[in-house]
Amino acid sequence: MSNLTGRICVFTGSRHGARSEYAEAAKRLGRDLVARNYGLVYGGGNVGLMTVIADTVLEMNGDVTGVIPDSLVSKEVAHQGLTDLRVVNSMHERKALMAELADGFIAMPGGIGTMEEFFEVLSWAQLGLHEKPCGLLNVCGYYDPLIQFLDRAVEQDFIKPKHRALLIEENDPGKLLDRFKAIIAEHPAKRFDRAVT
Repeated sequence: MSNLTGRICVFTGSRHGARSEYAEAAKRLGRDLVARNYGLVYGGGNVGLMTVIADTVLEMNGDVTGVIPDSLVSKEVAHQGLTDLRVVNSMHERKALMAELADGFIAMPGGIGTMEEFFEVLSWAQLGLHEKPCGLLNVCGYYDPLIQFLDRAVEQDFIKPKHRALLIEENDPGKLLDRFKAIIAEHPAKRFDRAVT
């Protein structure tokens, strides 16, 4: 889409989770992305919350780019209705391409894979490899224990306060995207350099 103002990468579960609020939040985030002219970048699967947000964006004629490793095309059932589906050779390639394509990163509720992908891009922000916003969509307090852990890590001098401040938390998708917009506008020139990973 030529009118895109940017793309937001969303990491989320290949399952729906125990609460209906998770899927509702995925739909709201999808609608808010399209309303703000953001495209969606995600893992390319047609399962769980991944498909909820992708289908919501597509239903609103939004732009969806999926990135999936060849080994997961059948396991995560690659979504065949996307604007752009990129099949890559490995998880490393998947994460590097998603990071390159996106202007910001959001973690919705999810499991180990969601955490691993999100914390990698957050650690790259800490290292100064990019200046793209990283945020948690904290649906129904899902990430409260994680936020408490990170604050504990600051208390125990394992995370610097300035690096803790790189993580944005909101429970409302629109508010999270509004905060992203300000950061993206402030750092439009510096792009992710995957050569350093």
